[in-house]
Amino acid sequence: MRTTRILMVTILAAVGASVAQSAALASGGTGSSSLTSPVSTSSTAVAPALSSVTLPVTDVVGGNPVTGTVTLTSAAAVAGFVVALSSDNTVAATVPASVTVPAGSTSATFVVSTSPLTNSQSALIIGTAGGVTTYAIITVRPLSQFSNGSISIIPGGNGSGSVTSQPAGISCTIIGGNGAGTCSAFFPVGTVVRLTAQAAAGSQFQGWRGLPGCADPSKITVARGTTISCQPGFALK
Repeated sequence: MRTTRILMVTILAAVGASVAQSAALASGGTGSSSLTSPVSTSSTAVAPALSSVTLPVTDVVGGNPVTGTVTLTSAAAVAGFVVALSSDNTVAATVPASVTVPAGSTSATFVVSTSPLTNSQSALIIGTAGGVTTYAIITVRPLSQFSNGSISIIPGGNGSGSVTSQPAGISCTIIGGNGAGTCSAFFPVGTVVRLTAQAAAGSQFQGWRGLPGCADPSKITVARGTTISCQPGFALK
């Protein structure tokens, strides 16, 4: 009798285990009695941030528009990414209050409007978003200053002499340290100008003072909207 009971218990235990395993398999389990923690496959997306504000040019004739670009560090989310815009000199240049980078994009463009001016002025075009502020610089010029630059002769020394240019434009006479004639002239941007100094009787030419842009007066490259000053030294013998 005892043997029979043991056999029945063993059979029932085996049947129970089989039923439990079948139930586990039906529910998507492995049938194993061990438990393991699920592995997370989710990742946290990095939010985009403002990277830069850029302009295709640094100088423009007043009245002409310029297309600017804001760029993000990563693609904008579904709702887009708004960048606030401003100009620190609205007399020279203005911008819309903001620009929105579309969802999935990393950049967007906007228009910088400029005004006709009688003198050159610069403006910072500023972008702000998410605690980041960055900017680009635009200089708005009248047409004459955009297309030309100038060279000016500064008298120096107590002697006398003359300074001429090639191409023609400057014909400056210096007497006792004072200049007369055409001592300043405009030239098209990029023109290479050669200055020649000639001492008058009783004086001698001692050389050029090394002013910015005039290190070599034999080949001065004219820069946009800039006056390059050169100073010859004439002294009495």
